[in-house]
This record gives sequence, structure tokens and C-alpha cells, in this order.
Amino acid sequence: MKYPFSHIGIPTTEEKDWDGFYEPGKIHYTEFDKDDYKIEWVKFDDDSPMPEMMRTLPHVAYLVDNIEEALEGREILVDTFSPGDGVRVAFIEHNGAPVEFMEISS
Repeated sequence: MKYPFSHIGIPTTEEKDWDGFYEPGKIHYTEFDKDDYKIEWVKFDDDSPMPEMMRTLPHVAYLVDNIEEALEGREILVDTFSPGDGVRVAFIEHNGAPVEFMEISS
């Protein structure tokens, strides 16, 4: 399987011009596609259910054709969820860092 780079997500406690809010995870985010360097800023509410690793460490994100296949044999940090129409994401822990897999249906 190929893993084309999508973006890097950087946690912050600063206020930004947020593009959206993912209610179940209590995550504010910017759209990485609007950034020249594919940076997604993320801010977690104090009561966010997301793991500490997600709230404190940057993550790198890759596009995958099949998220179930990409997750096979991996240490899952955050199970598959859909933050928007046609998008499924999951996070794994890889060598002590969070990695995001994104499956986008056309």
C-alpha cells in the first residue's frame, strides 16, 4: 500500500481562525488545504475525549485507499470515525508518535 502525504497536524492552545469544530472529539481545526505547507492547527477543549498523545504531539497524515487494510496489525490510538462526508480517518501510534490515515471517497 502507498501512503501519500496529506498534512501535518499541530496541537495548540492558542486561538486561531478556526475553520471547523468536530463535536464528538471536541476539536477545533483549521483546513490544511488552505495552508501553503499543509499545516492543520488543532485545539482540544478541556473535556476532549481524545488521547493525551493526540492533544500534545503533532501528527502526520497520509492518504490510504482502504483504511481497514491500513490499520491491520497497527496499534490503534483512535478508531475509525468520519469527520465529514466522504472522509474516514483513524489514528495509530507509531514509534511513540500519532499517525493519521485518511480515506477519502470520491
